[in-house]
Amino acid sequence: MTKAFWKVLWREIGHSKARFISIILIIFLGVAFYTGIRATGPDMLQAATDYYADQNLATNSVQSTAGLTHHDLTVLQHHRDQITYQAVKYLDINQLNNNQTVRVAELPTGSLNRLTVVSGHLPRRANEIVLDQQARTLQPKLTLDSTYRIATTSKLNRQFHRRTFKIVGFVNSPRYIEKTTRGVTNVGKGTLDYFALVKPHTLKTSVISRIDVSFKNLRGVTPYTARYNRLNRANTKRLKTWLKPQAKKRQAALQRQAQAQLAPTVAKVHALAQQVPANTPALVRAQAQVKRAQAQIAGIATPTYLFSGRAANPGYSEYHENTQRVVALSTVFPLFFIAIAALICLTTMTRMVAELRVQMGTLKALGYSNAAIGSEFILYGGLASLLGTLLGVGFGVNFFPRFIAQAYGSMYNLPAINVKYIWLDIVVALVIALICTIGSAVAVSRVDLHSLPATLMQPKAPKAGKTLWLEHWHWFWRRLNFNHKVTLRNLFRYKQRLLMTVLGIAGCMAMMITGFGLKDSIGDISVKQFNQLWHYDAIVVRNGSQTAKQRRALHRQSLYQDDLVVKQSQATVERSDVANQTATLSVPQHPRQLNRFVVLRNRQSHAAYHLNNRGAIIDEKLAKLYDVHVGDTLPVKLGNRTTRKVRIAAIAENYVNHFIYLSPSYYHQVFGEKPVYNGNLVQFTHHGQRQQNAFANDLLKTPGMLNVTLLSTEKKNNFQMLDTMDLVVVIFVVAAGALALVVLYNLTNINVSERIRELSTIKVLGFYDGEVTMYIFRENLILTALGIFFGCFLGNWLHAYILNTAETDSLMFSPGIHWISYVYAALLTLAFSLLVMVIMHRKLKRINMLDALSSVD
Repeated sequence: MTKAFWKVLWREIGHSKARFISIILIIFLGVAFYTGIRATGPDMLQAATDYYADQNLATNSVQSTAGLTHHDLTVLQHHRDQITYQAVKYLDINQLNNNQTVRVAELPTGSLNRLTVVSGHLPRRANEIVLDQQARTLQPKLTLDSTYRIATTSKLNRQFHRRTFKIVGFVNSPRYIEKTTRGVTNVGKGTLDYFALVKPHTLKTSVISRIDVSFKNLRGVTPYTARYNRLNRANTKRLKTWLKPQAKKRQAALQRQAQAQLAPTVAKVHALAQQVPANTPALVRAQAQVKRAQAQIAGIATPTYLFSGRAANPGYSEYHENTQRVVALSTVFPLFFIAIAALICLTTMTRMVAELRVQMGTLKALGYSNAAIGSEFILYGGLASLLGTLLGVGFGVNFFPRFIAQAYGSMYNLPAINVKYIWLDIVVALVIALICTIGSAVAVSRVDLHSLPATLMQPKAPKAGKTLWLEHWHWFWRRLNFNHKVTLRNLFRYKQRLLMTVLGIAGCMAMMITGFGLKDSIGDISVKQFNQLWHYDAIVVRNGSQTAKQRRALHRQSLYQDDLVVKQSQATVERSDVANQTATLSVPQHPRQLNRFVVLRNRQSHAAYHLNNRGAIIDEKLAKLYDVHVGDTLPVKLGNRTTRKVRIAAIAENYVNHFIYLSPSYYHQVFGEKPVYNGNLVQFTHHGQRQQNAFANDLLKTPGMLNVTLLSTEKKNNFQMLDTMDLVVVIFVVAAGALALVVLYNLTNINVSERIRELSTIKVLGFYDGEVTMYIFRENLILTALGIFFGCFLGNWLHAYILNTAETDSLMFSPGIHWISYVYAALLTLAFSLLVMVIMHRKLKRINMLDALSSVD
């Protein structure tokens, strides 16, 4: 390549700065979005992997329905070459003074599940306590050095050596990476609010609550992978084999312990039998009591050992599912984005080849080879692609992962991510960018390069005009003025430009609709769930059936309006091919009154559902996760009981958490016992937050009242994390808007460049500057309107796809898009079109008519 050739190349870049920069911008936007979104999922997973390794998160946990003992630890000690383990003692309590359910645990002595100290330090003395960071969120009054008092039922109070502590720190535990969820319990409302940690020997119990186990063969194995899951299944099987004999031994030990406790009574009865006649009533009663006690001892069941992996930790599986949703988004949305960029690059490079047709002929006449001539386009497109790719990778990989991880960061207790360059994706993005520019240029120039120099140096024959089908509609065509006829002829004459412009604008419009639609879908959850479907304000939980005193205490509250007596408990839906889901199982005492408190309806038709004796009503998201329909069965497990099959009678609209509603008779039919109505759904007369808090605090003073859950608090907690999704929505709208602006500018610039002689001609004929601009703008406006029209349908499809991939297991987005969102997206697109025309108007005013009309093209 000669010095003159390079001069020609740099001169071409200088003369077409707008085109060169527009190609760089299009490649930059496409590559930034592609590489940035593609890197987000792996970066988030790597952050979790590093955190689990740093905190030494246990791989397995063991519990038992009868508690665990040091004999179980002895068994595990024999396999210490394969595992490390630690014993954990805890007690779940319901704090009657603040309406919170708390797990109070003793600090374990092992190295598993290392805590992250957010502030303060771990307990050093018997009177010190550290709290979960979530406790500070729920109770802002809890601060360092303040006093923390355990105030629960009398029975549980007696399980502590001391109940007043000094708060010395706040911590996060790797067992709970989700900020708000702490798992289920059989105390209070059935879910934990936070945990507390005290020094060993604070609890009086000698029974171990849980043994955490970590298998050494999983060190260095990436969590969530197929290899990790395969090894974990084998490890769980091994753990079950080791501890299987312990169940019978534990049963025998419990029976011996019970016999030992009964022995003094048996001795007294024997002594009494020696002193009184055999048929003495006192003796008969004592012997009957002993016989019943011995029957109960003989009936002590074999305890069940419960084995769980990390998936049982709240937030562990959900975090992986969220990263997988980001990965799912990264397979379609960025490709959709980059496809539009490729389309516009193809149009741009096609126009460049057409503009340099005469130069190609001149170079061929001077003896340059086809390879040398074509290399100009290759270098021009390659340089633009490389610059756009470098800038796009640098911005996208460093911005998008951090931005999206920050949005999810409000939901999880994980450290900030470390961005990493995924070279495969970067290479793919570069190849796509090069294909968009070099590939399209080579493909378009191939025909011209094989033409004769004389042919290339002559102006290309203009495209032949055709009669439009609209011209046959004489009534319509005769009523159009000259400008409108020209506009329509130009639109249908250049079909490729029409197609490219409409597709480009439709794609950008679709992405903006998707962004606004996501905001609608997220925002509608709160309105539909808490205003349309739930018509109660509080959930009251008791320790059993409602007493007269409890009923009077509820009815005398100034906020009280109405209530529904229900049985509520936390159930687990278990199936091997789906992650376990926790659902609230509800049984109303009077099913006919349920519709005044909970609306059970079909989401699309709004047809009402009513409880019957032939099945349960479940929420739509639960049915979707387990792929079940009306008439199918769902495996439901209450506590540690046997899993039962529940038939589905209807699938109701619901957006937050999972619910299973049963009638009393059907509950008895499935679970073999009558429901114990341990709760009330309560409606208030008005909704002041201070009065609601007073209601909860006053009601909890009544004996037997365990918990009061205010829906106003639930609403605040549930949707605090949804607010952060607005950041992700901003990404969609801003990125799509930026692409729309570049697309419109590029296509309009090409349109003007192609028709510079035509525009110069009409200026010579006396058209004013505004009329010349309108000459182009009418076409742009029609193409923009067509792009908006088709973009609405494309956006609706893309929005539906994004929703299916972005939902969490316990959340269902509202699938509708508000009409105003279509309006916003259309107005933004029109605004960009107007902005481009303002820029073009200034360019058209500066057209050199003499140069344009004297050119050969």
